[in-house]
Amino acid sequence: MAQKQVRSTPSSARVYRRRRLAVLIALLVAIGLLVWAGFGIASVLRPADPGATEQGTGAVAGGTGSASPQPSQENTNEPTPEPTSCLDGDVSLRASTAQGTHGPAENPVLVMTITNEGKFDCSVNVGTSQQDFSVTSGSDRIFSTSDCVQDPTDTEITIKPGASETARFTWTRVRSAPGCKVINAKPRPGWYGFTAKLGDLTSENAKFELK
Repeated sequence: MAQKQVRSTPSSARVYRRRRLAVLIALLVAIGLLVWAGFGIASVLRPADPGATEQGTGAVAGGTGSASPQPSQENTNEPTPEPTSCLDGDVSLRASTAQGTHGPAENPVLVMTITNEGKFDCSVNVGTSQQDFSVTSGSDRIFSTSDCVQDPTDTEITIKPGASETARFTWTRVRSAPGCKVINAKPRPGWYGFTAKLGDLTSENAKFELK
């Protein structure tokens, strides 16, 4: 039996053209995405400001990091000098509180700020063996972190010239005594003073209020 020849109808031809058009559109979209991705990668790798990288602070476009200057060939084999301990006068200490007045349900956040006032990098021991946050009311000694320190530690950090490091302590409005003795009396509303200590350094007294 002879097979009948199937002729393409106009409707089937239109379907075929639409399929080809759909494939072509999808291909163009894919190419567009590849080109966009290529520009995205280029923008990430290309510094936003060619001169900024020479200073070591140039931001990289499309990223969140910063570009660091590459060491010259002649300096790559030179050892990096170890920072020396900070000398007297190199470091300043400042006491402050996160806010000046505290409501009945607010615990003061005591802030110790250490600043390198010298011209060179230097290291300082900021461990619990050295630091102390103390609160007074006039001549009355209210609280000190050194009263209850267990297993004091030493922690050396390096501070760059003009840079500062901070340590924070939240005081929960309790009294303390040497040897970590329990004191039931609670500090009353009024003005208090916070003094920060780090080794032989003592800050000026910072005033704050409890409501």
